[in-house]
Amino acid sequence: MITRLARIAACAIAAAVALAGQAGAQTASPSPTPVSAPTAAPAPAGFSAHAHANVTVVTPSGTYGGTAQLGMAQRASRTRIDVLSLKSESVPIPPIAATVVINRQANTLTVWSNTTKLYRVQPFLPRAAPSTSPRASATPRPRATMQPSPSPGPVSRGTSPFAKLDVLSVTLKLTGHTTTAGLPTTGLSFDLQVKNKGDAGPTHVTATTQLADEYAVFPMTIDISVEPGTAPFSAKLGYAVDDLTPGMPPTASFTIPAGYREAPSLFGVIFPGRSPRMPSRAPSPSPSPLR
Repeated sequence: MITRLARIAACAIAAAVALAGQAGAQTASPSPTPVSAPTAAPAPAGFSAHAHANVTVVTPSGTYGGTAQLGMAQRASRTRIDVLSLKSESVPIPPIAATVVINRQANTLTVWSNTTKLYRVQPFLPRAAPSTSPRASATPRPRATMQPSPSPGPVSRGTSPFAKLDVLSVTLKLTGHTTTAGLPTTGLSFDLQVKNKGDAGPTHVTATTQLADEYAVFPMTIDISVEPGTAPFSAKLGYAVDDLTPGMPPTASFTIPAGYREAPSLFGVIFPGRSPRMPSRAPSPSPSPLR
């Protein structure tokens, strides 16, 4: 779309220059002022922001809640989220410091911790498994070793995800356009009711959000409510951006710091002591050789 608009603008400017040249040739007016070249397409939008989130969970044993302070940044297809602090008066929470970078173009989720000096990279969204058909094999089987393949076994059948449902209702609505924290936003509401066969009642999930129009549907506010059904608890989550500063963050802020080591899992980035690959704090008297 931007490229098409730039081409139209360039053609309009060229036509205006041509008409001005013809008019100047017919009259004795002084030569026109040179027209500047069309400006290049604007750079991808970016920003830096701060946000907060509140979570409340009600169970038969009590009510639990917590708050989080977040730092956020976006540059083109990459979004960075920093967990600045986690607090709870009802649940003991150890100090946690983590940075999450989502690269939508590369479909990667990267997490690192400045405390543990560890990182982990994995796909953000699952991808389809590669084909395993004989035609897709890169190495053909030699003719000398080819043998009759055994008779195929029974073909497994996939189970429909709706076979065990008694209730399923999904609604997504556009609630209008407004301004949130000084930015134009679009509102959406979501309603889900789902019940499996044999459940006491349906689980009801409702959500509302305001998405920034200028920053690739970045959420400015989110409110989610879960009413008990299958799970014996209810929960509420509220999230909102406190301040946002337009501007391109540096590219280096979206890359893993130098010298960090890879962790075996996302959990191992924050809690390396529980990771099976990490060495124990106390040295072993007879360490086994690494493989």
